[in-house]
Amino acid sequence: MLYFAVPTVALLVIVSLAASAALLAVLLHFTSRGRERAVRRVLLVAIAVWALGLAVAVLPAAPQPDPSIPTGTFNWVPFLAHQQRDLGVEMVANLGLFAPLGLMLAFHWRRFAVLKTTALVLGLSVCVETTQLLLRNNRASDITDIITNTAGGFAAALIGWALVSAAMHRRPTAEAAAQESLRQR
Repeated sequence: MLYFAVPTVALLVIVSLAASAALLAVLLHFTSRGRERAVRRVLLVAIAVWALGLAVAVLPAAPQPDPSIPTGTFNWVPFLAHQQRDLGVEMVANLGLFAPLGLMLAFHWRRFAVLKTTALVLGLSVCVETTQLLLRNNRASDITDIITNTAGGFAAALIGWALVSAAMHRRPTAEAAAQESLRQR
């Protein structure tokens, strides 16, 4: 559940989207040029930064408990808290929490990227919610977070897979690259 002020969350989402767009541009550039080693290096750093951001976002204790879910329990009713109060910003934040990972893994896993990414995001989301439950740090553990996190990772993986496929098809063949090299001389 969201415990940051709405303007803070909005700023974090905007910065995250801008960073993701820049990262996506770099990954597409390297992929379309066939620079696999550069793609792997960028992904290594970007996934590490994303994981650090995830830990900062979900592990600290909340200043006050979420009134919709008692501390130390897990809400198994999807969207229950959303029925009790307006949580639109939280929903967008949860959809976007795993979206950068979904995009990045599409560049890492070319085959079955959407399926593997969705399974990984689901597992990570369950781990995050379980950790919040076990820490009893005023954070709410909720099935809705798992659903929205997984949906965000799935959608981003699908988009990333489509972009990677398009970039791979634009990549020049070895013969075309050799001819271009000869033409430039």
